[in-house]
Amino acid sequence: MRLSLLLALVAALPAFASPLRLSGGPKSENKLRRFLEQDKGLKARLEDAAIRETGLIAAARESDMRDSVSDTGGSLRRNLEQSQSAKREALIQTLPGMKAPMKAPEDSACLTIVDCASPDMAVDVPDAQRLPDTLRRMVRPWMVLQQARGSDVELSSLKGPGEATLALRLKNVDAQPLILNVAPRLLGGFTVWFNSPFVLAELYNRERNAVLYPAR
Repeated sequence: MRLSLLLALVAALPAFASPLRLSGGPKSENKLRRFLEQDKGLKARLEDAAIRETGLIAAARESDMRDSVSDTGGSLRRNLEQSQSAKREALIQTLPGMKAPMKAPEDSACLTIVDCASPDMAVDVPDAQRLPDTLRRMVRPWMVLQQARGSDVELSSLKGPGEATLALRLKNVDAQPLILNVAPRLLGGFTVWFNSPFVLAELYNRERNAVLYPAR
């Protein structure tokens, strides 16, 4: 009984793939980009999130359109049926849940430890195509921090249940792996976030200050 329970608990944990070691600089930046675009485990994870996003959007649109048509007593339905394609598209855009997607977050410059005052802990992403760039944006400050410390980051894609997608191990830092999650949003887009954001913000600030203001 205890063995079966232990095996079930182990199966529920995310599995670590072979890590990619990053030490900072242009070469590591290129390696990071290729990993986020080509790693099979990560691609499967992001494709699954995109499929779930499509299902959520379809369900929300069907529900919102049904409610809106019902609320207007059928007048909107008649307008849609009688309108030409361009006008029909404009009418559809007025329905709840059918508005244009939000703009993508702008990438912030973070090339040195001086530039990286604080890492992003959570970011909303408008579409699946922007997920690799967003993950790179969120990994980069930790890579830059480790470069400034004379160390490196080990990056792994994750398998298993849940939203956990990437794990970052900071070499020579007494800390648990940093876990990056990806989940679709109800009305479209995705949220990318780190577990334990307050703990990580404190950790980053402490290690960054140790680099910038070493004890004399």
